[in-house]
Amino acid sequence: MLRTHQGYARERVRVRERRGFASTAVYFERLAQKEVRDYDRRQRLLEVAHFYRSLAGIIPSMPDGYKHNNGIGPAVTRAERWHARAEQCRTLTDCFTDPTFHEELTRLAQDCDRMAVAAE
Repeated sequence: MLRTHQGYARERVRVRERRGFASTAVYFERLAQKEVRDYDRRQRLLEVAHFYRSLAGIIPSMPDGYKHNNGIGPAVTRAERWHARAEQCRTLTDCFTDPTFHEELTRLAQDCDRMAVAAE
């Protein structure tokens, strides 16, 4: 489907066929591509995408039995969504014992918290 917004045409593409870190990285990369006004925000989005790419290299998909939203209801504001993502990362750290994975998820959670503060 082709959508237009403020004179720009873009194609709507379904990103997630299977939930995992690689699809989340694609999501943040696309957000960064769309961000043309705020260079700092674009760089933060690219950093988050890079972290998700590195996590996808460690574990390609979510573990069996992982529930996507961890009981968190739908977030209303952008800041709440970032805080929810940070909490998801912290929850995931409890599922794994690999120190590299734990370190990457902790850094990703901290970055999500910074994005939430910036969005407030």
